[in-house]
Amino acid sequence: MRFIEERDYKRNHLRAPYRENILYVDDDFVFKAHTLNISEGGMLLDLIPHFPDENTEVPLMIALPQFPYFKNFTIQKLRAFSADMFATKIIRLKCKMVRKIGVKSKVDHAFTSRVGVKFTEINPMEKKLIADYVNVFSSNLIYLQVLIDSMYADKSNLEKIRLLSKILNYEDDLKISQLRKDVQHDYISLQWL
Repeated sequence: MRFIEERDYKRNHLRAPYRENILYVDDDFVFKAHTLNISEGGMLLDLIPHFPDENTEVPLMIALPQFPYFKNFTIQKLRAFSADMFATKIIRLKCKMVRKIGVKSKVDHAFTSRVGVKFTEINPMEKKLIADYVNVFSSNLIYLQVLIDSMYADKSNLEKIRLLSKILNYEDDLKISQLRKDVQHDYISLQWL
């Protein structure tokens, strides 16, 4: 007799915010899209001018930053941080559209700006790079949330919050209350949404 393990989350893979531009090819033309999140299984694309239908396999190129664990950074290291200090891995893979978000009519279909894609061809090493990115980002997100929750415990926490949130691609000028909401939303959507 086999027991099916029940999970308390809905996703097959953890996902993390990934707010970068990617490139994809359709009919020998290269298009650029912005991304919102990534997992080992796929990603959510945003600001898309056009994307092929569900039956088309699409070549995709991602520049994936290799962030460190920022909880180990002093305030001086956070101040000196530059994305150029760490490697960015270029990943080439293939994907297919699995859903369009916000499409309710034929008119909406022409203006779709968000598309969920699943990876169809990805080698194990590149899949591990994505899994590592998600795990490190998750840890950094939790650390940012701890800093926000303990903002008044240390006078340097507010500066750490501002520096780390900028590194993790949150808007610089967000009020702390809005940043807290955004970080909590991203934390919950790692697994559950």
